[in-house]
Amino acid sequence: MALAMTLSSCQQPDAPRSPIPTPTFNYAKEKEGGCANLYLYKGTADDLEVLWISADKEKLKLAAAGSRAFDLGAAPDGLQVAVDLWEKAPRFSAYCNDISPDTKRLATWKAKKGKLVITIWKSDERTEPGSKRYKASARLEGVVFEDSAGNQATLQEETISEVLVGWFAG
Repeated sequence: MALAMTLSSCQQPDAPRSPIPTPTFNYAKEKEGGCANLYLYKGTADDLEVLWISADKEKLKLAAAGSRAFDLGAAPDGLQVAVDLWEKAPRFSAYCNDISPDTKRLATWKAKKGKLVITIWKSDERTEPGSKRYKASARLEGVVFEDSAGNQATLQEETISEVLVGWFAG
């Protein structure tokens, strides 16, 4: 009987793999960034998880300065919010970079409901004459993310604060 219990506790070679991990939502301030006309991201300290927001300023009719709230349950065309989970930390950032990641994305969890407030700060032409760069922030509240299998995880709140956008990698 002891032999039967020992053998049954061994992992079988054809046993299903462990499920894709769930986001931790444990983001680090020093892992914030942004680019384009309007792409924001914030990662975990180990770079295995990244929250990202892609907003098309023209489609969303975002003002040059000010705040606008969005209901992610009815997200308009031009707005995406998601969390990417990585197999291992990419050697180079996979966001706002023209170098392809050198590791595999395990999963992308997409926002299905919750609130997003995007704030755009007026560009300070005195510090960057002729520049199209500006700062933007995002605040997320009660955001429910879902993976491709229908599993859900909720981010209570997170902020990406005044990151520089309006530039493109290349």
